Amino acid sequence: MISIYILWLLIFILVTILLKLLNVKKNFIICFLITIFIIIFVINLKTSINAAINGLKLVINAILPTIFPFSVICNLLICYDGITLYSKILGPLICKPLGLSKSSSFPIAASFICGYPLGAKYSSDIYNLGYIHKDEYERLLNIASNAGPIFILGAVAVAMLNNIKYGYILLIANYLSTIIVGILTKKTSKNISNELTHNIVKKEFNFGINLKTSIEGAINTTLNVGAFVIIFSVVISIIKSTTSISAAFTFLENLFKLPTGIIYNLFLGSIEFTNGCKMISDINLSISLKLSLISFILCFSSLSVIAQVSSIISGDNPNLKKYILLKLLQGILGFIITFISSNIILITIPTFSIVPVYSYKLVIYKLYIPIILILSISLLASITIKFIKRKLHSS
Repeated sequence: MISIYILWLLIFILVTILLKLLNVKKNFIICFLITIFIIIFVINLKTSINAAINGLKLVINAILPTIFPFSVICNLLICYDGITLYSKILGPLICKPLGLSKSSSFPIAASFICGYPLGAKYSSDIYNLGYIHKDEYERLLNIASNAGPIFILGAVAVAMLNNIKYGYILLIANYLSTIIVGILTKKTSKNISNELTHNIVKKEFNFGINLKTSIEGAINTTLNVGAFVIIFSVVISIIKSTTSISAAFTFLENLFKLPTGIIYNLFLGSIEFTNGCKMISDINLSISLKLSLISFILCFSSLSVIAQVSSIISGDNPNLKKYILLKLLQGILGFIITFISSNIILITIPTFSIVPVYSYKLVIYKLYIPIILILSISLLASITIKFIKRKLHSS
């Protein structure tokens, strides 16, 4: 068995040297790899079609009900200058500690409430509208970048781990890792975006045109995300059907005396994080290590999410390598935070008992009621302060 792996390694090295010597163009190599992918797709046609159907079901059941309506609402808010409104309410609370301008609060709030990839989408929108500078935009891409709370609490904690308490640990690590990345990159940022907001020209349209524009934008975003979910579901199925890949990871796990499936499932999770979280949850590991690995996948996102973000922001030409490196750092931070917090918190939680399955409505109520209360208090405080200032000014 070991000799087979040595031969595969030798073939890989020889092919790499040959490509270097022949000075083969990068496009030819990509075309060659795509050709291999097509051949494997045809050979595993039934598996690939089933994977595409499962990906479509995931889009209909999870992506469409969450991303589409939320995108329509956020697009309408942008049309009616909601960025300026929410920057006044949330800006001092969210953006000031991170060294961002107040306008950046809108994408951060959208990302914290709904998750990937809406944070990147609205970061791109406010950059193109002229609210922020490119330096701040590149930072904002990594700060407004986290998994959605409904996905973490509902899909991961309830459906996969059968315990919503685990979801709160993952959610805290998910938010803290993005905040820490924001603090770590604060020194290198040039916060000059406040000067740009004075030059913004706002066009007024009637509600019908604004609604039409918002729906069209939401359809494009939802189709974009859905297409990536389907194609990466097919990629995952093809990798799973390739026994040589799983055998290679099994060899590595045996070589380093690691639990069976840990490297393989982490690798698949780095490609598409929904499948990765499910596979990690099924491994026989201690709960703290299992949560830490899931947290890494959630914070790093996956190649699927990175590809979605890349397609959204490609026209702005940001530093994508820096974005990926910071996402990797975010994943490592999420792993460390979850491992430490789970070992402290779960001492008082009986991990052997299975909590009854929660309904998604209960999860949503528990999540959104505190958010609504915080926003309401912030709004009332803002109105009160403004009223007092007017009274003092008039007197």
